[in-house]
Amino acid sequence: MGHVERRGAVRIPAKLAMEIRLGDDEGRAKVHSLNVSANGVYFKTPRFIPVLTRLDITLDLPVDSEDDVPGETVVCSGVVVRTVPELETPGVPEYEIACYFTSIDEADRDTLEAYILKQVAF
Repeated sequence: MGHVERRGAVRIPAKLAMEIRLGDDEGRAKVHSLNVSANGVYFKTPRFIPVLTRLDITLDLPVDSEDDVPGETVVCSGVVVRTVPELETPGVPEYEIACYFTSIDEADRDTLEAYILKQVAF
């Protein structure tokens, strides 16, 4: 049997500037997304982040050069649902992190969805 897609939102490849903050103010890091949807984000980081870790996230959407509209910022919270590799491993330079948004303001979700839909070719 083949892979079943469980995502409920359009996902696009996107290299967006991001800032993540681990719960309880353990630290901040500036990273870039690999892909994004209205439900979550996938990114790389040099720091191991275990599954179920809560993150505060700021996504910087780029300036839309066609409309000359300044870039917007989306602020949300999420939880790590996948880390690759799954365990902290000496010598691994980067970990791939999948984060599901658990809290995002409706206006920010609308902004993110509008950005994503502009990137999708119909």
